[in-house]
Amino acid sequence: MLKLGETVLNKPSIYQRLCGSLQLDIAKTRPLLGWTTPVSVDKGLQRAAEGFRP
Repeated sequence: MLKLGETVLNKPSIYQRLCGSLQLDIAKTRPLLGWTTPVSVDKGLQRAAEGFRP
């Protein structure tokens, strides 16, 4: 329905803002705040897999 409204109103930016990706790039913010991830992606995935093992 939103896609139809976008077409009728010719407002693709509104549709994109409502239904598009909410992913953000924090590349500039990380060094500014001095933030690092508490766990690496590899370690996090390993811990998650261990939680599913019987």
